Amino acid sequence: MDYFKQRRAYRNFKMYEASVSNGQNNLYRELLDYANDEGKLDVQFRMKNSALLSLTGLSEPGLDKARNSLVQLGLIKYIKGKKNVKPPEYRVVKLYGRSTGYPTSNPTTNEKSRSTGLDGVGQPVGQGGGQPVGHKELTSTDLDLTGTDHDEDDAGVTRGDVIDKWTNLWGFPNAIARPEIDEWLDALPADVVDFAITIAGEHQVKATGSLKYMRAVIEGWQKRDISTLDQAKKAAEEHDKRMKSERGAKPTRAKETLPDWAQSGATPTAPRTKLTPEQQAEISARIARLQQNGKTEQEATT
Repeated sequence: MDYFKQRRAYRNFKMYEASVSNGQNNLYRELLDYANDEGKLDVQFRMKNSALLSLTGLSEPGLDKARNSLVQLGLIKYIKGKKNVKPPEYRVVKLYGRSTGYPTSNPTTNEKSRSTGLDGVGQPVGQGGGQPVGHKELTSTDLDLTGTDHDEDDAGVTRGDVIDKWTNLWGFPNAIARPEIDEWLDALPADVVDFAITIAGEHQVKATGSLKYMRAVIEGWQKRDISTLDQAKKAAEEHDKRMKSERGAKPTRAKETLPDWAQSGATPTAPRTKLTPEQQAEISARIARLQQNGKTEQEATT
């Protein structure tokens, strides 16, 4: 199976044949990417529920619902596993090469024709079909080949990417944070929420303040009707410029000029008052008397 042909066929499937929810899309893309990475596009493979929960950001009921929908849409084959014994088994159904062409095909194809129109691409994989595939622990996927309904480019961001980034910064989201993250992802594209986490990381927000910080960012964007990555980036840039401008503005102070005596290190002296002749004469007489008294005392002691 050619991965890129399958991707194009899947895009056309969503455009012309059926509506696929975010959860269903994330699950299918993770299964397709894993099968491609492991060279198992044409065979069945096993994958742990815990790995899919982490990668897609779905809850357990959400995973069950999305998986059943993909089976009903004829996108995957699924065999239930045994808890703590063996993981569930999957196989990606080949979509390209069918007789139905795009975009001239009828976009109103009914559900029954969709579910049965894939018979020519292979029979469902049963327990005895083919060689059993040994389980291999999932370690990573190619993030450049995942995406969401908001962005069908190869560099799209999934809900799983958002959870991974949160986990890398602050640890796995707890029972308080996780529901709010899911609400944000329901209201905004995954790449917008992912960018909000990036901003928090750049500002070195600690784990204890992460939820409060994220609430402020997301709620601020929602109040301003920001719903795309470009709008979020522009808002963040404007905020940074505004904060930089406020930090750079300093109050002007009047320049104080020190007096000459302070600048030179000298001490201030009292201004001199000019004496009258009478005052000068009186002072001279006092000095004479003091000098005479001093001489008298000196003669008495000798």
